[in-house]
Amino acid sequence: MSAMKWLAALGCTAVALVPVLTAAQAPTRGEPLVTLKELMEKTITPATNRLWNVPEMPTDEDWAALEEAAITLLAGAQVNALGGTGAKDNEWAASPAYQAFNQAMIAAGRDALAAVRARSTDALLAAGDVLYPPCEGCHLQFNPGVTEENR
Repeated sequence: MSAMKWLAALGCTAVALVPVLTAAQAPTRGEPLVTLKELMEKTITPATNRLWNVPEMPTDEDWAALEEAAITLLAGAQVNALGGTGAKDNEWAASPAYQAFNQAMIAAGRDALAAVRARSTDALLAAGDVLYPPCEGCHLQFNPGVTEENR
């Protein structure tokens, strides 16, 4: 085999192996990658804090940040439903009460996103009021230390 044919064959083999290697390293669909605590602290809490602290007269930049927060909240809530890698995360996520709290968070997140896109401060504040009780209720039932630490 000539050197050119050998290099061409080697190149085709390497290209064919890339999807196999990538697939072996990628998590399977729906597999938790972090703890629920990490998801809450790094994703959901910053998003909810942004949504709960709406400026009186939001600028275009504020609305963009609020939209990002609402989208982040929705994505985080979807991942939150899967559980996590923490000791009790999957037990909690399997609980009907936990799922109900999470669904309430998703509903409030959808309302928040709609309010942001409509640029309605009043509707966004109302969505924030709906968002708070499931967050607090879930923390009280599944991780009471979270609410006690913040008082």
